[in-house]
Amino acid sequence: MENKKLAVTGANGYLGKHTINRAIKKGWQVIGLVRREEAAKELNMLGAETVIIKNFTLESLKKALVGCNAVIHFRGVVCGARDTFDEINVKGAHALVEAASELKIRRIIFPSGLGVDKYGIEDWADNDYFRSKKEAEQIIKQGKVPYVIFRPSYILGPDDELIPEIVKQIGGQTVSVAGSGKIPMQPIFVNDAVEAFLGAAEGLGQDNMIYDLVGPEIINMIVLIERVFKHMDEMGFHVPPPRIQHVSYEDAPKALGLCKEMVDVMKCDIISDGTITAKSLNFKLNSLDEAIRAAITIQMFPISKENGECAIILLSGGIDSATALYWAYNEGYTLIALSFNYGYRPEKEKKAVFKLSENLGVKVIEIPVEYVKEAMELRIGGMPVPSAVHAPEGFIPSRNLVFYSIAAYFAEIYGCKFIIGGHMAADPIKFPDASIDFFESLEKLINKGKHIKDKSTIKILLPLIKLTKVDVIRLAIKLNVPLNWTWSCYNDENKPCGKCSPCNKRREAFQNLNYADPEFAL
Repeated sequence: MENKKLAVTGANGYLGKHTINRAIKKGWQVIGLVRREEAAKELNMLGAETVIIKNFTLESLKKALVGCNAVIHFRGVVCGARDTFDEINVKGAHALVEAASELKIRRIIFPSGLGVDKYGIEDWADNDYFRSKKEAEQIIKQGKVPYVIFRPSYILGPDDELIPEIVKQIGGQTVSVAGSGKIPMQPIFVNDAVEAFLGAAEGLGQDNMIYDLVGPEIINMIVLIERVFKHMDEMGFHVPPPRIQHVSYEDAPKALGLCKEMVDVMKCDIISDGTITAKSLNFKLNSLDEAIRAAITIQMFPISKENGECAIILLSGGIDSATALYWAYNEGYTLIALSFNYGYRPEKEKKAVFKLSENLGVKVIEIPVEYVKEAMELRIGGMPVPSAVHAPEGFIPSRNLVFYSIAAYFAEIYGCKFIIGGHMAADPIKFPDASIDFFESLEKLINKGKHIKDKSTIKILLPLIKLTKVDVIRLAIKLNVPLNWTWSCYNDENKPCGKCSPCNKRREAFQNLNYADPEFAL
């Protein structure tokens, strides 16, 4: 085919993105039709050109489709009011056929729905989704542009809507199923569906044909759930077998969070021969297991879009942790900040944490630990707390053991290899749980707690541990840390008290540097 310019409506949907990605790899120039700027940017990253069409009219389509050889019409809705189905599914098809006719487009490819021809015949097909799809088919058939209409079953694969929900419910140990779950179905791998769409766009198959688009295996929802569970187990995700909770079709929309039309689609029991379509359009049907594994893989092994290695950083809002934050950011780490909300923590510290993080675009996770209190406060409250006697100001029992253990949990769930703390050289003098020896022992303990198959390790980084307070402030100035957003005081007044130990150390350090401490500006 000389002209390989393809238009795709509904381009930012599940099928649209899969089709565009494959089409570009096959040498197509793709025009994606979308409604929103955000969707256009997403498709541009895939390599498609985009046209934003807020009103799907004849004139707007004629401009968008100029020079296209084929158009794949994914735009449509499954749920909504009658007017919505008519506006999008029916009128949209009419405008597209008219525009394609005037521009002499070679072929329209339209994914309709399995069971559309049963509208007015079967009870489950008696809704506006099937009606509007059938009317759209009629509009395309009566037009002047050659067409290929597909009637697909469930299309499964990476980022589909069904398997991730099954995985989630298996994790919760109960999977809800509408009806008996034994209605026959033939899911097809999204890669195969895309090959069918693009084959039709390239001119394969006959003009003015309707093809059922189904997979090679007849199963039901119960079997699908069993297969998803089996593959999860084989891929290393060991959970107890789920309990199946049956929900009546009448209660399913509310219980499953689905519209009535989607529940009706679940009742479709049409069986077809997928090899007919595959042979006509020159592609090979993959097994259902391929689709399931691909969907689970993208769900359970997400590809990080971030650059740099991930690190958890403990961020209090003081100068030390702020400097460690900016150091890590400049070193190229992808950061997630933890902020521990313990008893009587100054609100100014919390504000500092969010201001510093927001400035660098770092995600903050607030950890409520109200049970963590200073030793003196606990002693006054009636707890024995032997360590409260002669404890340094601000001493919290096992603080770093608790905080870094929580940080290790978040490091593991986010796949981070590092935990970063802002402890400096003087800290271990007052607080032994801030020493290098303590963190080396804790690091070994954290990694010792991993299960035998987990070969990853977590390392604790202390970039300031050999620096004095003066050195830390000097580094902060070099890194352009906004020092006026940091809070070092134990109290929570409008201004630092100037009397507590952290205030005194901060003042002395700035005086030694002959550098003015900027006034707190939050």
